[in-house]
Amino acid sequence: MLQRALNNKKIRLATHKRLVRWHGKDGVLAGLTLEDPRDGSLEDIACDGAFIAIGHKPNTRFLQNQIDLDDNGYIKLHKHTMTNVAGVFACGDVVDTRYRQAITAAGSGCQAAIDAEKWLEEVHEEKGRCDP
Repeated sequence: MLQRALNNKKIRLATHKRLVRWHGKDGVLAGLTLEDPRDGSLEDIACDGAFIAIGHKPNTRFLQNQIDLDDNGYIKLHKHTMTNVAGVFACGDVVDTRYRQAITAAGSGCQAAIDAEKWLEEVHEEKGRCDP
């Protein structure tokens, strides 16, 4: 896939860059500003589409000692999309060690929403309210 992307004239890879700002016009993406953290230089790019690849390490360090994580930092799921903390659900790239793509995140987001709804219904039935 990398070689296909490199050979596609419509795709520009901007490695070692950090997104600083999105630019839009009338609610439509028109460009972005990237920063190279190695030297602080900024670059404005005109575009009408962008795909942000976050790499292969989930940004979950802030959850350490709060939610069960595996050795690579992915959130461990215990029952469907529920974590080890009741009422806390996880989905998308932070749990998906294989696909890590937007469609997977969207699909598992729907799963987590349904699981959260079912959990809230169960809590409501058990306690007569939605206060876990």
